[in-house]
Amino acid sequence: MATPPPGSRPLWILAALLSLAAALAGSWALPLQEQAKTLEEAAQRPSPSATPSQISLEEVSPAPLREQALAEDLDQILAELETEALSAQVQDLESGQIIYQKNPQTQRVPASNLKMLVDYALLATAPQARLSTSVRITDDSRLVLVAGGDTLLVPGPSNPEAVMGHAGLETLAQETLAALKEQGLGQQEFVLDLDTSRFAGSSLNPLWAQEDIDSGFIAPVTPLAFYSHYSPDGQGQASQDRPKDAPGQVQESLIASLNRLGAAEGLSFRAGEKLSSPSQGRQLAAVYSATLAQQSALMMQESDNSLAEALGRNLSVLRGGDGSSQGAVEAIRQTLTQAGLAADYRQVDISGLSMENQLTTGLLLELASRSLAGSAQEQLALDGWPLAGYSGTLGLASRFNDEDELAGRGLVRAKTGTLNSVVSLTGYAVTSSGRPLVFSVLVNDVADTAAAKDGLDRWAARLTQD
Repeated sequence: MATPPPGSRPLWILAALLSLAAALAGSWALPLQEQAKTLEEAAQRPSPSATPSQISLEEVSPAPLREQALAEDLDQILAELETEALSAQVQDLESGQIIYQKNPQTQRVPASNLKMLVDYALLATAPQARLSTSVRITDDSRLVLVAGGDTLLVPGPSNPEAVMGHAGLETLAQETLAALKEQGLGQQEFVLDLDTSRFAGSSLNPLWAQEDIDSGFIAPVTPLAFYSHYSPDGQGQASQDRPKDAPGQVQESLIASLNRLGAAEGLSFRAGEKLSSPSQGRQLAAVYSATLAQQSALMMQESDNSLAEALGRNLSVLRGGDGSSQGAVEAIRQTLTQAGLAADYRQVDISGLSMENQLTTGLLLELASRSLAGSAQEQLALDGWPLAGYSGTLGLASRFNDEDELAGRGLVRAKTGTLNSVVSLTGYAVTSSGRPLVFSVLVNDVADTAAAKDGLDRWAARLTQD
């Protein structure tokens, strides 16, 4: 499938928006260039409601890129990483010309840059779909809590303005009690069963390192959880603890809310069975998640491993699969192939935690290019890209904070990736004259990931200088 024409965010808007940061600083809270060196390490986020002005390409007069000098500088920065296991590409988006490349055909471990695949597949399949968490009634005294794939639930009320907590258990309890009252069911005890049949297969990938599981980088993947598989802290926030049984924790929380709210009506509730097959019955109440596009943007911004895995399994279900990890991998490959993207990659999980994943910079570069200049649906991916110095994993105090990295603040947006010996960065940079450059760099076999991340920040910051 050919790349569609630009959609709702024309390329010249993106180019002008970041290259003319000083002029537009009021709406996006971007720094003036001369203020870059005085920025606090913990920079503020740009406004998500900004409306950039449309500026045509004729109004932007980019100076010619000094490609030889650029290539020499990029080579030097990569050489300082002291590893031969690296690949990189830079493309001038306006012309489509590759202006820099290094080992572009060699497959590397991508770390969390792999998340770009599930993000693209979700946006291509059902960006506006929502996931339900519902209660069904099977007879006059038996209910079922049905897991519909939402792992961003909160114990309290639903918040329609939020992504995390768009659906809340308190609201589900209220709606369930109202439905029971409408049916005249009161003064009795109900049993609440639990249906988690949406996802099939093992909840843990055998190719994940045990130390990553033990340290909390990932948890058993289920179709029902609070706070992306973190336990509530009792104060309306997520704790640092991973639950041993995330769906059971949600079931217990719903029962507690039902008992508290239903006591005045003489209603009581207790836990029932965990069902191994899809439940029957009539729906009494349901709460709905934020859209998959919104959930995927959160996953990309925070590089959330558990959310990535859950979204991949939901993608499998949406495309007629079984909701397993392998089903997710197959659904992603099917979607990318149908979109005309190269399928010569190796994928064994969704989050990029496994060292068995392998792909080239070419695939990531194409995904990034489509995010900038593809269809309106493809351009939704930009919502998930961290902005250097401001948001997500590029808003951390350790990123784009050194003197030779500051030039990239506000002018680089990219997906990060880090494993024990892997760092990666894919996205785009806007030069001082307004030219968008798409890039992808994968570095393996590094001895010091912190130093390597600094190196990639310097590398991306260099792209902003004509």
